[in-house]
Amino acid sequence: MSKVITIAQQKGGSGKTTIAANLAAVFSLKYNLSTTLLDTDPQGSLGKWFMTRNDKLKSKNTIQFKTASLWGAQYEAKTLKEKNDLIIIDTPPKIDADGRPAIEIADLVIIPISPSQVDFWATESIIELAKREKKEILILINRANSKSKLIKEAITFINEMNVKKAKTILGNRQIFVSSMGLGLTAVEKQRTGKGCLEIMSLSKEIKSLLQI
Repeated sequence: MSKVITIAQQKGGSGKTTIAANLAAVFSLKYNLSTTLLDTDPQGSLGKWFMTRNDKLKSKNTIQFKTASLWGAQYEAKTLKEKNDLIIIDTPPKIDADGRPAIEIADLVIIPISPSQVDFWATESIIELAKREKKEILILINRANSKSKLIKEAITFINEMNVKKAKTILGNRQIFVSSMGLGLTAVEKQRTGKGCLEIMSLSKEIKSLLQI
């Protein structure tokens, strides 16, 4: 049975697009799942990454790509579920009520946060929206400095919101930035690097949650 993951966060620059691309690569390449990225962000960064990837890999690119408006996300995802094992929806910032269709169709809502008070404030409304729709929520600490005291504050915030926290924490790693610029991902540029290991660890958590 196909699954839908929606990656959502009110605050811009939270790493949604990078996470979407990296997870799509892992599920497609490592788990052999037919995977489509559904981009609802008008900024189009994910589309630019995908075009760069297609030019580089051509027929070896196993990830599929579609675009939709936020309001059209639910319809498009339902159509894609007929031919895919997994659909990953990348959303724009400030989605609020407009983002409800992308939340409604999701089997899992991943909410990335950086360890900062501004991110904590921005995250509450998305959590409440996902809770109202009775969705499985996974808060992912992203772009973290392992030595930062703010990680403890982030964990405290997540516990207070009474939602599941990903065991994996994604570091603020250059490999995520550099690989995206090439149309690739951390798992394709590294085999044993920390960025690659973190994404693989996160994918295993998600795979277990969704039972795929």
